[in-house]
Amino acid sequence: MKRIVMTMAAAAVTLAASGQSAENLERARQAYNNYDFELAEELLKPTPVRKGKRTVAGTQTEEGSEMLRRVENATNFMQRVEKIEILDSISVPRLDFFKAYKLPPSAGRLRDGAALPPSGQDSEGLVDYVFSNEGGDYKVWAEPDSLGTLVLVEASKLVDGSWSEPLILDDLADEGQDAAYPFMMADGTTLYYAQKSPEGLGGYDIMVATRDASDGSFLQPQNLGMPYNSPYDDYLLAIDEMNGVGWFATDRNQLGDLITIYLFKVNDLRKNYDPDDEDLADRALLVDWQSTQDPDTDYAELLEAIDAIDPTKEAKPVLFHLPMDGGVVYTDYSDFRNKAAANMMRKYLVQKQTLDKDLDNLDRMRREYYDAPSDSLADDIAAYESSVARQRREVNRALSDIYKAERK
Repeated sequence: MKRIVMTMAAAAVTLAASGQSAENLERARQAYNNYDFELAEELLKPTPVRKGKRTVAGTQTEEGSEMLRRVENATNFMQRVEKIEILDSISVPRLDFFKAYKLPPSAGRLRDGAALPPSGQDSEGLVDYVFSNEGGDYKVWAEPDSLGTLVLVEASKLVDGSWSEPLILDDLADEGQDAAYPFMMADGTTLYYAQKSPEGLGGYDIMVATRDASDGSFLQPQNLGMPYNSPYDDYLLAIDEMNGVGWFATDRNQLGDLITIYLFKVNDLRKNYDPDDEDLADRALLVDWQSTQDPDTDYAELLEAIDAIDPTKEAKPVLFHLPMDGGVVYTDYSDFRNKAAANMMRKYLVQKQTLDKDLDNLDRMRREYYDAPSDSLADDIAAYESSVARQRREVNRALSDIYKAERK
């Protein structure tokens, strides 16, 4: 099969014929990267072209249309640039940049591909980053699918200590667009990640998605907007709830293979800059991050606390959460004073896992009945409901016995 190659001269003719000059496209790209979105939009307007004795309106090229869409996205995002306080900024090599994040154990762990669970070892060599939660029983990462597009994948540790099969997060997949650098909050429902998308600003944009606790699906992801995102690559936003700070990485304002990591204070409620602020573009681009700080606030103690964090220190595994008297929470069998209670806890967790599976099956059967009612399915549901009710009583009794044994 012959391969057709368009020369630069031919490309220029095509652009000229459409009324979209190569020079204007390049100037528009530079204006866009400099946050002069008004100029970029003006430069992207096709100029009229001559056709014989007539002058007709020019048409957009595919590249011009894509750039114009990003300009429109950026213009909208400029109306709600979040006002955040940047506490520090460091430049690091792109390779393994996530190792520069200083997160306490409560925020989880940022690791390389060696941290993949046993069930995900087939992807070893294809994965350079894995997030693990505090308890070490949940992991999420990005790996290429059959077409080479990066998709997010998760796996969880089961009660018997084995790991579930890796599951692609289809709700967050955007056809042909890479998704990477996930970070799951301690609540287990809020996921930050980076994604390339035509609806973004360019390169990777940081996104946030919330998991529906009722069925495990993710709701429509939201772009975090500016200043987190830019026309460049922005990724891996991680939150340290213990200290009320966050981290994110970007290759804006950098040269070569270096990227910038920003440390910022997390707002309890989002506060945006005035859209008419004359320095809004600089604030969105973070040209002078020191100017974002409150001059009346001393950040020294907070920065010292963060600097003292050892991100390589392993957290104690969280096998379960069992609230006890005095606000104490048991998370491991070694927390029990009574060995009999610890053994009862092991049996309880197996019972609870069986009950949870049966509740899922019951929910599935009810949905099937809603879509296609039948007498046989109604009988099966009634029998399942009776079994689940009995199991729930047994589980509650087992939990009560654990408390009684431990309090002796």
